[in-house]
Amino acid sequence: MAANTLLALFAVLFILLKLDPAIGSTPIIQVRSNLGIDAYKSGSVNEIKLIALFAALQYLFSWLLGLKLYVHRRQLSLVVLGITTFMLVLTPIVSDALFRVN
Repeated sequence: MAANTLLALFAVLFILLKLDPAIGSTPIIQVRSNLGIDAYKSGSVNEIKLIALFAALQYLFSWLLGLKLYVHRRQLSLVVLGITTFMLVLTPIVSDALFRVN
């Protein structure tokens, strides 16, 4: 639980501190192959903020689900928390890759 809390805080802060609201657009968010040369569409800053919101909501729901399941099935609760740990590790990695694409 403590590891997930630290990972969620790190993911949210990492994403929000890397954002530059003065730019107004972010690196590639969508690739549309049917558009040909204009296949790369830039997103807004709000779309990157949604990744931070995803990390926070994922932590919240896994925490609640882990508490509810722990009483009935301890093993399943640990699996939920383990998967959340994995996802919270991947979230800053993926967002960093999106920031580096230009």
